[in-house]
Amino acid sequence: MRSRTRPAAVFALLLFAAAAFLAGCATGIGKTAAMTATLQSVEDDYHQAQLQTAATEEALSQLVLAEIPDLKQSFYFYSSDVDKMEQIGKRLVTHADGMYLRGTYYFVESAKTLESCAYPRGGRAGDGQSIDLGENFNAVSEAGGEVKRAFRAYQFDIEQIRDSLACHLTPAGIETIEPILSKAKVDGNSLQETLQQALDTMERAKAAMPPAPGKTAGTAPGSPTPTEPQISPTPNGPQPTAPSPSDD
Repeated sequence: MRSRTRPAAVFALLLFAAAAFLAGCATGIGKTAAMTATLQSVEDDYHQAQLQTAATEEALSQLVLAEIPDLKQSFYFYSSDVDKMEQIGKRLVTHADGMYLRGTYYFVESAKTLESCAYPRGGRAGDGQSIDLGENFNAVSEAGGEVKRAFRAYQFDIEQIRDSLACHLTPAGIETIEPILSKAKVDGNSLQETLQQALDTMERAKAAMPPAPGKTAGTAPGSPTPTEPQISPTPNGPQPTAPSPSDD
């Protein structure tokens, strides 16, 4: 008598193998994305971090000044901004670690797409050519490390405030955390300044980059290459003559 458990076991094994393949593909994409970044994406994250830091500071100010009936709603808005700050902070840490571990190979011209995973035979292995910042890379990397340290300090403050008020959301509870509120203000300003310094450092590094091969200085990227003017025939020049009809 043929066993009925064997087909079921084979089917389960196939499902497990398929899941492992898809998980491995997704993991590969995640590692690739975490190990490279474009200059523009890093700048965008720095700018977004500046905006979110300002939003978090504003939400904290509103919470501290809120009346008792508005405390719960103000705390909700503050907690939401803390979550957003943590999300953008993860990218700041990723950039700092990527520059430290990968060196100049962290920056690429274009990000690798999902095409190489979804369609392995059609993917292009040459996507994401590295950008050489030369001696300016060290300054960019050090600025990224300073951003990471400044974010960690600010993250500690805003999380401690959230955790403390989650248990004691009262005016008296706010008064008891006055020292950490003051520290959060200082660390928030420090993070803003550090982000701006990192942006300035990246701008100087980009300005010092040599032009790409095939491009001349003063030519905007994507602009058409100048061609020699075409000389039209002069009106007095020889004109083509129509063929004479052949005799039938």
